[in-house]
Amino acid sequence: MPGDKIKQGRIMTAVVGSYPKPDYLYPGDARRLLDDCGRSFLEFGQSIGEPEFRERVDRASIMAIADQNSAGIDFMSDGEEGRDHYVLYVLRRLGGIDFEYPKSKPMREGMYVREVPVVVRKISYKGPLLVDDYLFTARYAKGIPKMNLPGPSTAIDCLYDEYYRGDIEKMAMDYAGAIRHEVKNLLSSGCQVIQFDDPVLLRNLDHTKKWGLKALQLCFSGYENDALYVVHICRGYPHKYLEKRWIDYKARTEYYSHILDWLSDSTIDVLSIEGQNSNLDLSMLPAAGRKTVMLGVVDVGSDKVETVEQIVERGKEALKYLKKDQLILSPDCGMLQLSLLSAKKKLINIAEAALILNCA
Repeated sequence: MPGDKIKQGRIMTAVVGSYPKPDYLYPGDARRLLDDCGRSFLEFGQSIGEPEFRERVDRASIMAIADQNSAGIDFMSDGEEGRDHYVLYVLRRLGGIDFEYPKSKPMREGMYVREVPVVVRKISYKGPLLVDDYLFTARYAKGIPKMNLPGPSTAIDCLYDEYYRGDIEKMAMDYAGAIRHEVKNLLSSGCQVIQFDDPVLLRNLDHTKKWGLKALQLCFSGYENDALYVVHICRGYPHKYLEKRWIDYKARTEYYSHILDWLSDSTIDVLSIEGQNSNLDLSMLPAAGRKTVMLGVVDVGSDKVETVEQIVERGKEALKYLKKDQLILSPDCGMLQLSLLSAKKKLINIAEAALILNCA
């Protein structure tokens, strides 16, 4: 299995997905991208024209990959520099979804309201979504390229339903069936690591247990032995400007023990969770069983850089419950909201901490 070759009996390192966008690619505040579902990014691209925008995306992606290369990160992304939004970037390329006339919808169990695209027909696969992104990343990455896809629960939470008549399970399964085609194409392109970003699994445990995990596994059904599969489940992007209020919007930490336990019997290989911003009680890690845990050890809501010593201590705490080859050190979530300098230093310190822990 590719996963056995990738996991090398040591603590490894990874990015979750996004990296900060440089000013020449997006001059606005990164928080705005999350709040307006990426519309301001697309508008900026239209204002400078497609050829120039594409050149800037490529330049930013090469920079993001270079920073990961120099830090010595094992599992790498393209920084998602060309993505307007980590979910909508993929949904935009599927059939049955109308982006022209978005509608308001409560999201994340009613925590806030956003303008989202509308499902008008059965969700369907129209062709490759991320294959070009993978090939671009593989061209420059010294580590192992990883491609991120939205998980079913999170994807449908970003959609307004005018077709499924409230049957969200059916909508999730159709989405998963479409994504399964993309998984096949990514595998054919040489991709060995595929991550599903599915933080909504931590929001409604009834839905998660009833159909969420089943839909997630349907995304790669039949290809379980062909790649390393990761699911990222954070508690929600932190809001560094409104942290005291925003903490009320994040998913409940205590739900992690349930999710880890359920996923321990799944076909997912790696469970990616938020650890630093939450100050997560790591005594729950044995619930993951034999699964590998990708543990967030740096906060993506603050530019304050965690020291190598702090990350090493967090790693030592995790190793009370996990073997070295069960642990991957990473940021809590995507690094979109950080400054470029802070993001780079955090990655360097993660990699140095992993080296120290592996030599201990």
